[in-house]
Amino acid sequence: MRGFAAAALLVGALVCSREAEALDCDVPGSWSYQAAEGIKTSEETQRQDREARAVLERLERTPIIFRGRLASARYLSDLRKTNTPYSLLIFDHVEVLRGRLPKASDRKAFIILADWCDFRCHGPAAQGWPRGKAVVVGARPNNLVPPNVVELSSKRVIYKGRIDAVVGVCSGGPLTPEALELLNAPDDEIARLKREYLPRHRGAVSDGGAGRTR
Repeated sequence: MRGFAAAALLVGALVCSREAEALDCDVPGSWSYQAAEGIKTSEETQRQDREARAVLERLERTPIIFRGRLASARYLSDLRKTNTPYSLLIFDHVEVLRGRLPKASDRKAFIILADWCDFRCHGPAAQGWPRGKAVVVGARPNNLVPPNVVELSSKRVIYKGRIDAVVGVCSGGPLTPEALELLNAPDDEIARLKREYLPRHRGAVSDGGAGRTR
C-alpha cells in the first residue's frame, strides 16, 4: 500500500471555560521523516511513503475517530466580532471507531468546532463538510468542567450544554480518503512505515537522493 498522498489531519487549539488548550499545532518540519539506511526505492516512492508516515503519526495522535452523518450545524459566535468562530455540529448515526464518546449511546455526537475566518466568514456553519452522507471525523475529548464555550474576543459564555468532543483550530475534522486508506491499512503495512521511515531531527541537513540526513 504505497503511494499515499499527504493528508493533513490538523492538531489543535480550542478556547473554552476559562482556558486555552494548545494541542500541538504543526510547525514546518515537525512531521518530517527520513528513510532508514538500506531502503532502496525510488525518490518518488520514498516521498510518498514519508508523507504516509506523517499521516500515520497524526492519526495515532488523534484520540477520537468516529463515523457519522452531519445532521445540523450552527454558529455560536457573532461572526461580525470574531475571526475565530465556534460552531455546534450535531452528528447522527454515529459509530465510534477509536476512543470514547461517553454519551453516544443514542448514536449522536455533539461536537464543538473552532475555526478561522479572518473576519470574513461566509456561508453556513461547517461549510465544506459533507452533508447528508457518512463522514469519518477526528476529534479530541471534552475534558472541560463545566462544559461551556467561551467566545475568544468577548470572553462571554456562548454555549452551555452537551459537548461530546472538540475539533480545534488545528485539530481534527473530516479524514481525507488518503487518511482513511491508511486508517484501514493492514498491520504489516503500518509496521513497515514505522520501521522504514524514522523521525528527521530538526536542523538536520539532507544529503539528497535517499532522503537521509547528516
